[in-house]
Amino acid sequence: MNCCSYGGDETLLRIPPFMDSHIHFTVDGKPVSPEELPHMIDEYKRHGIFFLKDMGHKTGIGLKARELTGSGVIVQSAGYALYKKGGYGSFLGKGSLGKDEIRRSIQEIADAGADFIKVINSGIVSTKGSGMITEGCFSPEDLKIIHEEALKRNLELACHANSDTAIRNAVEAGVSSIEHGFFISRETLHMMAESGTAWTPTAFALRTLASIVEPSEKRYIEKVVENHLSSLQYAASIGVRLRAGTDSGSKGVRHVASFIEELRLWEKAGLSLEQILSAACMHEEEIEKGNYMLVRRDFLSTGKIEAVYRGCVRVNP
Repeated sequence: MNCCSYGGDETLLRIPPFMDSHIHFTVDGKPVSPEELPHMIDEYKRHGIFFLKDMGHKTGIGLKARELTGSGVIVQSAGYALYKKGGYGSFLGKGSLGKDEIRRSIQEIADAGADFIKVINSGIVSTKGSGMITEGCFSPEDLKIIHEEALKRNLELACHANSDTAIRNAVEAGVSSIEHGFFISRETLHMMAESGTAWTPTAFALRTLASIVEPSEKRYIEKVVENHLSSLQYAASIGVRLRAGTDSGSKGVRHVASFIEELRLWEKAGLSLEQILSAACMHEEEIEKGNYMLVRRDFLSTGKIEAVYRGCVRVNP
């Protein structure tokens, strides 16, 4: 998709609003209050981010954010993530163990009004390096049940997965997207390209940890991120559907500001501006509705957005 067009000044690009495809309505992992939501969403709007995909929290705070329909920002929410009892994800949603609990939890999430199902199929990257990934993986059979239950309700299935095995099992089960995807292999990327499975790499979220860990852990994190960006470049070259997401709200990952930082890492990985914007922007039809931004081609390096418009009315200073 060519989402760029020139504004009245030919040095400027007119692009659709941004979409952050992976956030949590939390700050350093703690949920924001309903009273804080309007201000947070307004900050997103002023910086040109008009679409937010909330990946869940045990409080269901993302569903509250979605109710702010007059904000001008579209929010899709998983409400509560589904995780395996005893593994990673207890702060994100509903724990399940066994077929009956899985089905019951998905029904509860759907009844709460979730826009999609978010399943956690692994732990997170271990900064210690040993084992690479912390605990928290469903079996392939469980994943297929989760996918079937999501399909029954016409809900897409987003999957938090790290390690090539966890990612591949999720792709084979039919998930709609892979979230994070650290340690993915080229073979699995080809599977994703063939199946149309989207990928939200969230590279900056892990890169952020490098500033708060021990020097030896910092070197390990930096190496993991470097390899991740190499996988991102390869994914772009073979046509994997890419989505830009930040994991904002997790520890150390700031809302709004992290979005440009994520895109800068994509640029560092070697993706073109057109490839980046295709993954980071809403559909170009938004421009026809008067929803767009004016930027210069070097806006990733400068961090400057010249103007943000909604319904042809400027919404940023």
